[in-house]
Amino acid sequence: MVGNGRALPSGFVQDVEVEELAGALTAHEWDFSSATARLGGHGFVLASGSGSVLLAGVVHPLEGPCVVWLPSGSLARVRLDAGARGAMMAVSDAALGRVVPASSIAGPLRQAIERPMLGVRIEAAAARGAVRDLEDMRREALDDLPGMREAIISRLCLVLIAFWRWGGGASVQPQSSPRQLVQNFLQLVELNARAQWRIGDYARTMGVSTDRLTTAIRRATGQSPLELVHRRLMKDAESLLERSILQVAEIADALGFRDPGYFNRFFARRAGMSPGRYRQQFLLQRAGREGSYAAWP
Repeated sequence: MVGNGRALPSGFVQDVEVEELAGALTAHEWDFSSATARLGGHGFVLASGSGSVLLAGVVHPLEGPCVVWLPSGSLARVRLDAGARGAMMAVSDAALGRVVPASSIAGPLRQAIERPMLGVRIEAAAARGAVRDLEDMRREALDDLPGMREAIISRLCLVLIAFWRWGGGASVQPQSSPRQLVQNFLQLVELNARAQWRIGDYARTMGVSTDRLTTAIRRATGQSPLELVHRRLMKDAESLLERSILQVAEIADALGFRDPGYFNRFFARRAGMSPGRYRQQFLLQRAGREGSYAAWP
């Protein structure tokens, strides 16, 4: 579930749960000692306030802004004092297995989510950003729009990468070669183009700067990263216009465009015609081909 107990579609039920920590008047506790509670990982972003984590008989004090990560199977208890603000997430083992990107950081990231982080201090702005990401995941579930599952997984990936960096994992990773960067980027585009990731999101996921990613992509392909993302979206749009009976607004939604008018302009700039006109021309051309085949002796 994600927030307010809202169930997700089949295959995603109870995979991710997000709870807002809105400065309660009394202390709040989470007990992860039961077998059910230990399934999956649990993360806390404490934007402000204080509390503690009890793990393996040792009490670890918390002082915001900080983060906590408890891997699957942790026998722990978290207490947040009255007034604490932030957000927490519970992520199933299945979701943790799916969310790790196919890139050079896959191995280190998997190792990181198997280790606890207990009150690692972070910048206040970073804490606010992580809370926003978690709140976006909760809103995605509540809106229940097409592509919701992919959007939640994409945001979850960014949050876990941020936790990994705050835990110090990114500081020891060797830099990928330009060729590996290009391969990793193209793989991520296949997975996340419809989630409308920004180029900065791709760069963060890959552990490189936006400038380095852009330079590597331009040298290898002659195009910018954004142009490659747009090309992927155009291929998907053309395929849906040709092979589906979805309305143009529904296709826009399926591709992550919240505004159908913007999708129309996006498509027209690249195809030289509107999506509706493109579909009409395709159907006329197909009818002409089928008619010519029928005329054969």
